[in-house]
Amino acid sequence: MRTMYDAVTAANIPAGAEMVAGYIDKIKLEPWSAADWARFPNAVKVTIVKKASTDDGHVLDVEPGDATPGEAPGWVRMRRAAGADPTIYCNLSTWPSVRSAFSSAGVAEPHYWIAHYNGDPAIPAGAIAKQYRGDVAPGYDVSSVADYWPGVDGNGSASTGVEIMERITVTPPNANQNTVRVFLSGSPGAAVIVRPRLGGDGFSKPMWVGDIFAWGNDHQGVGHNPTQVAGYNNKLTSHRRYDLPGAVWADINYSAADAFEIDIVG
Repeated sequence: MRTMYDAVTAANIPAGAEMVAGYIDKIKLEPWSAADWARFPNAVKVTIVKKASTDDGHVLDVEPGDATPGEAPGWVRMRRAAGADPTIYCNLSTWPSVRSAFSSAGVAEPHYWIAHYNGDPAIPAGAIAKQYRGDVAPGYDVSSVADYWPGVDGNGSASTGVEIMERITVTPPNANQNTVRVFLSGSPGAAVIVRPRLGGDGFSKPMWVGDIFAWGNDHQGVGHNPTQVAGYNNKLTSHRRYDLPGAVWADINYSAADAFEIDIVG
């Protein structure tokens, strides 16, 4: 888990932050300048827009005075058409309304960054980040972020050199243990991201991922058996990435009651 800072005024954020988020369009307040972003040369940078008409940014801010829940599906559709893997920011109480808007519009749900100022950094199931402290002096918010954020990390940038190649849907034949075979690029950055779906309450039903067996072009095993790693928890309630460097195909053992997605990263 990582820590991310966001603020209206970039200078309020600690200069050594590992992740920062700032605004790139304007409603009432000025967006961050190039100099603001340059304060954080080594940070992962997350761009936020306030207007659903802005075809840019990683995140749409859905809160009073900015975008509305009803506008979120259109922005997500627009950003996907531009090749992005977008995220919606909203508070915990608004989340059900946002999800309902996607269901009504027939648009697949995006990633979610949820605000809930209870001081607990634990990320809610089905979200990718949680803003758990707000307006910390001298004026910034603090979020916990998953180790991998699709659309922000691994999106073909120079920092990672990888990108999402394909997203497949897996429909389990039953709720028992099953296996799905996926095909990868064989690159050093090859990986899979298992993505349980959210339920009507904004959370996902638990699913389980067991051993993953992967092979390279020479038919030699190149993967790993995550269940053999000390402390491994094979229960998933949110997205999880598994690195499989050099793999061209892999068998993933899983147990799930509902359909889920797998991102192929190359």
